[in-house]
Amino acid sequence: MTNDRFLTPAKLITIAGFVVLLSTTYYLRTEVLTLNKIRLSSDEARAEYQLEQFKENFPREEKRYKVATGNYELQMEHYEEMLNLYLTNTEEYMRRVERGYRPPQMPSRPTPPEPPQYKQKLAEINVEFRARKHHYFEVTSVLNWVAMVAALSLVAGLLYLTLFDTANGRIGYIIVLSLSFIFLIGPSFHSIISAIVGFLKAPPF
Repeated sequence: MTNDRFLTPAKLITIAGFVVLLSTTYYLRTEVLTLNKIRLSSDEARAEYQLEQFKENFPREEKRYKVATGNYELQMEHYEEMLNLYLTNTEEYMRRVERGYRPPQMPSRPTPPEPPQYKQKLAEINVEFRARKHHYFEVTSVLNWVAMVAALSLVAGLLYLTLFDTANGRIGYIIVLSLSFIFLIGPSFHSIISAIVGFLKAPPF
């Protein structure tokens, strides 16, 4: 056939479009993973800081636990005493309730200030995330056109081969075209990824 000489270029265009579109998709996925990695690094920094604080405060925590245990026993004694009065001497029970008779409570523990190095690290992570997010949308604005050209090349090549490459069968081309629409072209995979990135918030500091 006269169209046979165009089959090889059509196959090459199809392969190139598929490879470029697939590479673009995985690059954008990599960018999303990088953003999530940066975002989760703030949780790692908080966990490390909390672990350091726990190790430093462990002797005080042991002492606090002993005091809290003693306070719990004191409250249980108060509860048993008040319960006994409620069952046996209602008038005395009411007098104590009106006077606000309560066992002593433990003092509230002050919160230590966060060191500036810790706050600086979280701030650096926040800035890095925002910069990477801005970089993502800058790159996506360019890659969107690249992906569009690759998608058009892929679809045009597959349609051409489906119509004119009768010797190798059309079912394979139709299957590849369907899979391309499902996983690469529609329903606008890049737009979904961009929407996900748009909803990602910078880690607090």
